[in-house]
Amino acid sequence: MVTGAAGTIGSLLIESLLQADATVCAFDSDESGLAELKSKWDTCGQTIKKFRAFAGNIRDVARLEEACSGVDYLFHCAAMKHVDICEYNPIEAAKTNVEGVTNIVTAALNNEVKRVIFTSSDKAVNPQSTMGATKLLGEKLFIAANGAVGDRATRFSVVRFGNILNSRGSVTEIF
Repeated sequence: MVTGAAGTIGSLLIESLLQADATVCAFDSDESGLAELKSKWDTCGQTIKKFRAFAGNIRDVARLEEACSGVDYLFHCAAMKHVDICEYNPIEAAKTNVEGVTNIVTAALNNEVKRVIFTSSDKAVNPQSTMGATKLLGEKLFIAANGAVGDRATRFSVVRFGNILNSRGSVTEIF
């Protein structure tokens, strides 16, 4: 499963996973983005059987629970990532980047997902912005979740990215 499936990292992960013959659950709140992904993996009117498009929001734990059923690996790429939008909408940033992460942890534990990887941001290092602070808190929640797994095999990991060239909102567009 890939959350934020229609984003830059999410869509590249899906491509790699499908090429490796994995079954992929693409999870995103961007309906148009999901439709584009589905279209990309549509062959002669028949969507590849290993691709499943789940419309949903990481703020909705019940939908995450449903989507996580039978999932072995979860790549969490969904987030509010634009610093200026997060500054103007800090409560929304916290709902997505903190509450959403908590929901990912809950759904992964309840479905005994084996490995859960959170894609964070370099802005989580000594954060100066709401976006960075919420991503740092999300990282801490993920790492702390390893202490709550009990006898389950679930493991949580975090990876940080810097700016990605040619992604939506990339600094190259600004410069």
